[in-house]
Amino acid sequence: MAGLLLCALTVCTPLLGCLIPQDDQVIAALPPKRNSPPRIVGQAPPTPRTTYYSSSGCPNKTFSLTVEDEDTGDTLRSLWFIDVSPSALPYAPTKTPPNGSKQRAVGAPTSLSFTNALSNLASGTHLLTAYVADSEFDEVSNGVINVTRPPVVLPTGETVTDDGYIDSFTWVLDVEPCP
Repeated sequence: MAGLLLCALTVCTPLLGCLIPQDDQVIAALPPKRNSPPRIVGQAPPTPRTTYYSSSGCPNKTFSLTVEDEDTGDTLRSLWFIDVSPSALPYAPTKTPPNGSKQRAVGAPTSLSFTNALSNLASGTHLLTAYVADSEFDEVSNGVINVTRPPVVLPTGETVTDDGYIDSFTWVLDVEPCP
C-alpha cells in the first residue's frame, strides 16, 4: 500500500514505472554507508572443543573460519594466537582479499613457525584463538587488539572516521600424543 501511495505522489508512466525525484544536493549531503562488522558464521573443525595430536607425523585438523561481511570490498585480516595471554604475540596475520562475495574463508597461517608451535604443544588443554578484522590491526599490546580504518572524505570536504570491527573464535584443543 505504501508503495502505491509513493507511486501516486511521483511521476508514473506505464512503461517505465514510477520515477522518484532525485535531489543531488540531498544525496551528496548523506554520510557514506557505515562500515558493517565481519561476523564469523562457521568454523572448521566445527566444534569448539577438539582433539589435536602433538606430532607432525599424525593427521591433524586444518583450522579455518567462514566469515560474512556485508562490505564485499573489505580485505579481511586475521591474527592467530596459541594460548593467548597479555605477553603472547600473534602468528603472522593473513589477508583475505575481496572476492565479491559476502562469505569468505579465512584460513590459519601456513607459516612453519605456526605449524611447528601447534605440533609441539605439550599434552593437556590449550586454546587456539583467531581474530578477524575488516581493517588493519593497529596494535597488539598487553592482550589488547585495536583496529583502525582510514578516514573517509565526504563530497562536502568533511572528514568522517568509521570504526573497524573484530570478531573472534576460540577452539579448545585437547592435546594428546599421536596414537
